[in-house]
Amino acid sequence: MKLRRILYALLINLLTVTMAWAAPEVIVDQGSFNFGSVAQGRKVQHTFKVRNGGDAPLQIKKLEASCGCTAVKPSTTVVPPGKSATIEVTFDSTSFSGKVVKTVTLTSNAGKSPSYTFSMEGTVTEELQVVPRQLSLGPVSSSFATKGVLKVTNNGTGKVKLLAVNVTSSSLQIKPVIRKGELNPGETGTIEVSAQAKPEAKVLSGYLHIVTSSAQKKEITVPVYGTMTK
Repeated sequence: MKLRRILYALLINLLTVTMAWAAPEVIVDQGSFNFGSVAQGRKVQHTFKVRNGGDAPLQIKKLEASCGCTAVKPSTTVVPPGKSATIEVTFDSTSFSGKVVKTVTLTSNAGKSPSYTFSMEGTVTEELQVVPRQLSLGPVSSSFATKGVLKVTNNGTGKVKLLAVNVTSSSLQIKPVIRKGELNPGETGTIEVSAQAKPEAKVLSGYLHIVTSSAQKKEITVPVYGTMTK
């Protein structure tokens, strides 16, 4: 009877140790993706693969994207030992330009590394690129005009027209002139700006609203700044 109790206790201990050792493990072969160069407004999709290399079910508890521009969808939230799951990531480039890096962090019940971060990166090109994005005129007087120049480049694949430039300012008298109204792909046009300070103005600022024929960018807003001359 005593021997039976000892054997039973050993069996319980063995099962307890075995259960303690059983744990899921996150294995990712490719955790980063470079999507190269895309036009602004496009959505970039990529599917990451996660494998459970452990000996217990892997639970995907949370998938957190670095911003609202990135959507995440797992194929399942529970991955059996030895099996795989996919994580579909979609990045919306509408509000971005230049080099971007977006991340998605996975939180699981894995024993050694419960957290893993995936990354997507690349360059977003604007169909219409305006330089500079903020026009600083420097010292501006109420008695004579200060001039500035904006350059607009068509990075798209079709012709784009610059239809008008509207002005919003309570402190500056701004007169914009479009020097090239039609831009073929790869062409750059200029918008000349002439500005004077209103006599009662103390802080000089305003906005230029460039109206275009582009379906993606019907209007581009450029802030304008100046400083009062003494």
